[in-house]
Amino acid sequence: MEYIVGVVLALGISGLATVVGLDRDRAFYPTLTIVIASYYDLFAVIGGSLHALMLESAGVAAFLLLSLIGFRFTLWWVVAALAAHGVFDWFHGRLIADPGVPSWWPMFCLTYDVVAAAYLSWLLGFSRVAARSNRVTEQVKEFSHRIRPYVHAEFLAAEECDGRGDFAGSFQHLERAHVLGQASTREHVRVHWQMLRWAARQRQPQELAAQVLRIVGAAVLTGAGLVPPGYLKAMPGDAPDRGLPDHDRQRRRSGTNPGEWSRPASQPRMMRCSRR
Repeated sequence: MEYIVGVVLALGISGLATVVGLDRDRAFYPTLTIVIASYYDLFAVIGGSLHALMLESAGVAAFLLLSLIGFRFTLWWVVAALAAHGVFDWFHGRLIADPGVPSWWPMFCLTYDVVAAAYLSWLLGFSRVAARSNRVTEQVKEFSHRIRPYVHAEFLAAEECDGRGDFAGSFQHLERAHVLGQASTREHVRVHWQMLRWAARQRQPQELAAQVLRIVGAAVLTGAGLVPPGYLKAMPGDAPDRGLPDHDRQRRRSGTNPGEWSRPASQPRMMRCSRR
C-alpha cells in the first residue's frame, strides 16, 4: 500500500505544481528535497534518540548541500539528490537505528523520491522547467562563443608542434586550451578529447584512461559548476592568458565572471609552436 500511496502523492503534488505554476520557480524542487530529507530528523526527535538525531542530521546536511548546489547551478543535481534519497531510504534501516521511523515510511518515501525525480527529469528534458537560471545560461553561452576561437588557436598550435615532433610543446598548448575553455562544457570536453588523441598517438595507456574519465567528468560536472582542477598547474608567465584581449586577461586574473568579459574586437592572434 505504501508504494501506491507514494506514487499517487508524488504524481499528484508534482502535477498540481505544474498546473498551478509552482514549479516555474526553480526553488520549488530544491525546497521539496530539503523538506523530504528533514523528516528523518523529525522521527529521531519523536523517538527520543540523540544518537539517531546526530546520524540523521549528517544525512540531512548532505541532501541540503545537494539541493543548494542544484538551485545554484542546475536542477539536474536535484534530480540526483531525489534519486539518491530513494536509495538512502532503501538502506536506511541497515545504516541508522532510528526508533521514531514508522515501519512503512522508508518504502513510501523511496517511491515518492523516485517518482518525483523521474517527473522532474521529464520537466527538464522537455524544457518545461529551466535547469539553470536564464542569467547563468546566457552567461555560459556568451562565454563559450567568445572563448572558442582562442581555444581553437591553441589546438592549431598543438598540431604544429606535433608536426615538428615537439610533443611536450603540443601538450603544453592543450593545457593552455584547457585553462581557457574549462568553464564551457563544450570546450572543456573538446580539450580533453584532444588530450585523449594526444595520449593515443604517444601510446600512453595510463594517460589515455585518465582522459576518458576526464571527458566524462567535464561533460557531467562542468555544467553543474563543479569544474575539475584537471591540468591547472603552474605555467610560465601569462601562458594561460596568451591570445586574450587585454581587458579579458585582466578580468580573468581578477576572477571576474566570464559572462561579463568584453567581446573580442578581432580574432585571436595565431599561436606559434616554439621549442622550449
